[in-house]
Amino acid sequence: MSATSTMLPEYVILGTLLIAMLGIMVSRAHSTLPSWIGLLGTIGGLWATADLWSRHLKPVLLFNQSLSVDNYSLFVDFLVMIAAGSTILLGWQGEREHDEFPVLVLLSALGMMTLGMSANLITLFLGVEILSLPLYILAASHRDPLGGEAGLKYFLLGAFSSGILLFGLALIYGATGSMTFTDFATAVSSNSPILAAGLMLALVGILFKLAIVPFHMWVPDVYEGSPDAVTSFMAFGTKVGAAVILLRFLAYGFYLSPDAWGPLLGYLALLTMIVGNLVALTQTNLKRLFGYSGIGHAGFLLIGVAVHSVVGARAMLFYLLPYGLAVIGAFAIITMISNGEKNVTIHDLEGLAHKKPWAAALFIVFMLSFAGIPLTGGFIGKFYLLQAALFAHQPGLAVGLVVGTFLGLGAYLRPLQAMFRHESNEQALAGWNVNWAQIVVLVVAVVGTIGLGVYPTPVVHMVNQSANFFWLH
Repeated sequence: MSATSTMLPEYVILGTLLIAMLGIMVSRAHSTLPSWIGLLGTIGGLWATADLWSRHLKPVLLFNQSLSVDNYSLFVDFLVMIAAGSTILLGWQGEREHDEFPVLVLLSALGMMTLGMSANLITLFLGVEILSLPLYILAASHRDPLGGEAGLKYFLLGAFSSGILLFGLALIYGATGSMTFTDFATAVSSNSPILAAGLMLALVGILFKLAIVPFHMWVPDVYEGSPDAVTSFMAFGTKVGAAVILLRFLAYGFYLSPDAWGPLLGYLALLTMIVGNLVALTQTNLKRLFGYSGIGHAGFLLIGVAVHSVVGARAMLFYLLPYGLAVIGAFAIITMISNGEKNVTIHDLEGLAHKKPWAAALFIVFMLSFAGIPLTGGFIGKFYLLQAALFAHQPGLAVGLVVGTFLGLGAYLRPLQAMFRHESNEQALAGWNVNWAQIVVLVVAVVGTIGLGVYPTPVVHMVNQSANFFWLH
């Protein structure tokens, strides 16, 4: 099969990018044409991904072993298409004045897809930069003090972390003499201090993107200052890109030396789960609350990498989907309340159960999935991560997951309590606005969240095929 056909999802997104830019040039200002083009492009990308999946492709290495197209990369494409499509829909009305919005979202999605296929150091770094640069612009797209702070902070810290990552990758290349992940394993036995230093620096750069403690301080301010749709994209898509490249990088390049990085990632996962959910308990701004809880969820994801097993890899991949569905569903409700004009606080939810009971019911589903309550996808995801920790004989990670889950439950109950209180001010829900795009996102999110909780078998089957790294033990 040719490179063109095996990379069809990526070429669809690239073509959509070019057509959307032409659409911006020929359409009137603030037109929905670029958004329609972007939405159709993501649907086309999903179709191309499903078509390649149905052909049961064997892993294919392209461009001098720079990219690997396999079930793993196809599952990543599937997640990224959901993230990008939902972001375009959530910004359908609030971001209409920014004609470049769908183009930047698709460009960042292309970076995430590149990370899913990455098989050497060059494509790893290119993927991280293609993912990040559009997000720096999107974070500051609302020209207000909070937006400016978010964009500047994200840019400066992101550039700093990229520098650390690049230096680490350079040291790895210097120690191994190769750019390809699978060549690193032969150099591990040399106990090279340069290779160890390069690995640690590269991990710092990737863990920054994943928002792992102590590399997490940018998250709450950037989430708060960014537009709602952009925050949703960061919370879902960025975690997909960072988590999948971390797993592939370590599973392909350093699978013979798990003792060099496994315990470190385990301790960081434990710290991240506790700190993220503990600080989320004190937040009143919903975007900051989701920022800190997202840090906690990044700790959960890191369990799947730290245990160094096929079960852990599958659990991490599975967890990304219910987490992402809950994120886009929750932010759909937030965009309805804020109407793109303000940051929503817990106080703004007061009276939601009485005035908009259908919205309150959906919001409850997403919060319960975040908390890992049975009959939601979040519960199945946490169950698989717990199983992975126990199978790897790491009870500390299992205990940390349970403690982090209970702390998160406390954080998610506070918004739910506010919804059932009668509003104490007349401004509550004053900016309520609903459009068809938000309804589409809500339907997909709630069906997926409940479906994964009740009947996860099809996705479990996909994940089992995607994360079958046979050399993990």
